[in-house]
Amino acid sequence: MIIGLLAAIVPYIFVVFVKNMIGYDDALDTFGVHAVGGTLGALLTGVLATSSVNGNLTDANGYAKANGLFKLVAEGGLLSQQIKAVAITLVLSIVATIVIAFVVKMLIGLRPTSDAESQGLDITDHQEEGYIV
Repeated sequence: MIIGLLAAIVPYIFVVFVKNMIGYDDALDTFGVHAVGGTLGALLTGVLATSSVNGNLTDANGYAKANGLFKLVAEGGLLSQQIKAVAITLVLSIVATIVIAFVVKMLIGLRPTSDAESQGLDITDHQEEGYIV
């Protein structure tokens, strides 16, 4: 419940307040929702996990070998593994996005023409209006 509560509040704060403070361009709020919310959930899983609900935290005899709060960043601790997973995911996402952007730029370009932009991309790309002005 703690993860669910924080996963609702923290991304909301990023989408509504932090995005405006920093001024980054994220029309669909994918960074605030998915990057922030996913990272938060992954890290809190490492912090809040206990051997009573996660069999990976018990040894061969069934005894708790590491609960999240008691072995946070020690070698092999669940939180350290979650941090590694988050870092790998971020690097792969950033690299893949850069590669995809370069391929799209080479094939069709990333910017619309100035005429298409002034007319509206909903009309030029989809041949319909998303709203009436």
